[in-house]
Amino acid sequence: MDRSTAASLTYIALSLRTTLRPSTLLLLAYVLSMPAYALLRLAGETLLLSAATWITAGLLFVFALSHSVESRGVWRTTGMLLSALGLAFAAEYLGSTQGLIFGSYAYTDLLGFKLLGQVPAIIPLAWFMMLYPAWVTAGVLAQTLGRWARLPLAAAAITTWDLSLDPRMVADGAWVWAAPGALNYFGIPLSNFIGWFVTALSIYLIWVWLDRVPAPQRFDHAALPVVAYAIVWIGESMANLLFWGGAGVAAAVFVAMGVFAAPALWRLWRGTARAA
Repeated sequence: MDRSTAASLTYIALSLRTTLRPSTLLLLAYVLSMPAYALLRLAGETLLLSAATWITAGLLFVFALSHSVESRGVWRTTGMLLSALGLAFAAEYLGSTQGLIFGSYAYTDLLGFKLLGQVPAIIPLAWFMMLYPAWVTAGVLAQTLGRWARLPLAAAAITTWDLSLDPRMVADGAWVWAAPGALNYFGIPLSNFIGWFVTALSIYLIWVWLDRVPAPQRFDHAALPVVAYAIVWIGESMANLLFWGGAGVAAAVFVAMGVFAAPALWRLWRGTARAA
């Protein structure tokens, strides 16, 4: 290990230690919950799988919410949260009742309580839990492109996550597609991914006015959402390869999410090296 690498690693360790906040512990708790979810899914424990899904998603949601409050304050976070929950729920309600935006699908009872009897309460929360890491990750990538370039980058970054989420949740029985069509991705209609991009973009159109916090420049507390995005990237890729989904889904997720995660991590590493 050369001196610059050692100095960078030391700088990262000191930065994270001196900025140890609730969001840091919540991200660690999320990482620790991932193996439990995987084991329950492999064991076919249907009754516990819903609870495990809530716990894992809930931890990532609370991490995103906590980090946003810590770095953006209560009022900006409230605006970002309410806009995300409101628009995500509206899109999901129209999708599950009218077949609009995403295509024709319906939620089962696996994920528990449904808002207005249609959309599981966990779904809007799951939108926010990845909208936020994708937003910060895109901010790192768009620093030299301008704030408006951040919108399509962020929308694409969260859409790539669904390359893993949708096949897994359909296999679990969380929701059912009526007609995937001839052109589909492992049984998921391509209209679904267009819907994801459009829904995320509509939310980010609000966020770009609400969130004026500069993108992180190096590995410190501000960069934790990028780390979270990268953890999901590696976790989803490995889980699909080893446990479910298969090599095809794993390769798609690894490449697609990696387009955003890898360059963002590299930029943060370079910034850290310069600071060290």
